[in-house]
Amino acid sequence: MTTSWDLWASDWTARAEDLQTRGLFRTLGRHPESRFAHNDYLGLRRDPRVLDAVTKALANGLPLTSSGSRLLSGNLELFQSFESEFAQAAGFPTALLFGSASEANRAVICALADRHDVVLHDALAHASLIDGILHSGARRRKFAHNNPDDLRAQLRMGGGRIRVVLTESVFSMDGDIAPLVDLHQVCKEEGALLVVDEAHSVGLYAPNRTGWCELLPKDSTLIATTQGFGKGLASSGGMLCTHPSVISAIVNTSRAFIFTTAPSPLAIFAAREAWKIAQADHSRSNHLFELCNTFESGLKSLGWSLPVRKNATPIFPLMCGGLDASVQASDKLAQKGIHLRPIRPPTVPAGTERLRATITADLQSADLNEFLGVLREI
Repeated sequence: MTTSWDLWASDWTARAEDLQTRGLFRTLGRHPESRFAHNDYLGLRRDPRVLDAVTKALANGLPLTSSGSRLLSGNLELFQSFESEFAQAAGFPTALLFGSASEANRAVICALADRHDVVLHDALAHASLIDGILHSGARRRKFAHNNPDDLRAQLRMGGGRIRVVLTESVFSMDGDIAPLVDLHQVCKEEGALLVVDEAHSVGLYAPNRTGWCELLPKDSTLIATTQGFGKGLASSGGMLCTHPSVISAIVNTSRAFIFTTAPSPLAIFAAREAWKIAQADHSRSNHLFELCNTFESGLKSLGWSLPVRKNATPIFPLMCGGLDASVQASDKLAQKGIHLRPIRPPTVPAGTERLRATITADLQSADLNEFLGVLREI
């Protein structure tokens, strides 16, 4: 008798073979702390100030788990105070913590839109934003990457009772920065809501280090931002900054929020400490951006083409000329002790496969010179 497991295993074997044939089969990384491949942009994951604060908090009774959902036993004072501090710094009236920014993205989109509505997203928007649209049931439409004119044209096509626009502030695979002022203006003029994912911006930009949207007016157009703690704040979890009515909608309707244990107090405490350091210790970000500018200049001198950006970001897409060329470049770099895995579809569109390098504040000029020297050799 053929069992359901037999059928599933056969189906997956065939699918896995197809992925391998097309060079799209994935395996877990073997070098999790490769110098040029992680997102701890400020280099705080082992910072003594964060570790000492966490150690003292644990000694004073900080629990490892929140022990339940926010609606039951998990609404800790730590969460409420951090939400209030962060919302005020970001310029929003309120905020809500999540286990991740991806979870926050899905929750806010589902709270704002349903099958009667249209959600428009940047063509290179993060997968969690697209997942949120699919979960909401809204009609999905995309606009050309970082193109306010195309966004306006898409909005004027009509359709949808409510229109929501999604973008990232710093794009995770290209490292370029969205034209947020122009996108905000288009949304305002066309009567659409704007939601911005700040996962790769928080800790790095704007006076209070909440991300680029801190500089935009908080009105009925910019309705929400999401910030992830797994990059610049060297922890885990995420924050949604928005209006009280949106929070109320999520608390009352979001399955992702209602039916899950609240985030780890340990992770949230560490993120808050890292955020405080990011606000106070500008030497780290200054050093980071100096390294980014140096690395960008070095790459351009070697003939690498990079996205145009007005401000430095720590993300560098190394476009090698397709998947096969990216795999070969990855292998050559690995032989020299630099581990960058190819970025494959669907993470990036077919034909734009690349290596993704990141610069972090725990590097020095000698590290960049080493990397540029290896790139020159290959």
